[in-house]
Amino acid sequence: MLIYDAPDCWKCVEVKAALEELGLAYDAVTVRGNPAARAELVAAQGEPPQVPMLRDGDVAVWDRRRILAYLRQTYGTADEGEVAYADLPVFMGGVCRVDDPSCDAR
Repeated sequence: MLIYDAPDCWKCVEVKAALEELGLAYDAVTVRGNPAARAELVAAQGEPPQVPMLRDGDVAVWDRRRILAYLRQTYGTADEGEVAYADLPVFMGGVCRVDDPSCDAR
């Protein structure tokens, strides 16, 4: 699992805390000053890219609220009646398969 982050990003800290709480191993990739990492975000999200973005295998999820829902629903215990992470409103980021040429889910 990869978490794309930025220095001093409180949303990134919150996502990393959730990953650690669930006992999930991850690598952090700082986007600032890293053109290759930024290009990966743009390929998934379009412009302008946002952090945090989680890449779990071939799935990319961005916006901390959608990422936290994804983690709860995929690896934790989601609340009954909780809206599926893929069905959250578009202002709560997006989700896509990174091998999909039309990955930009916004």
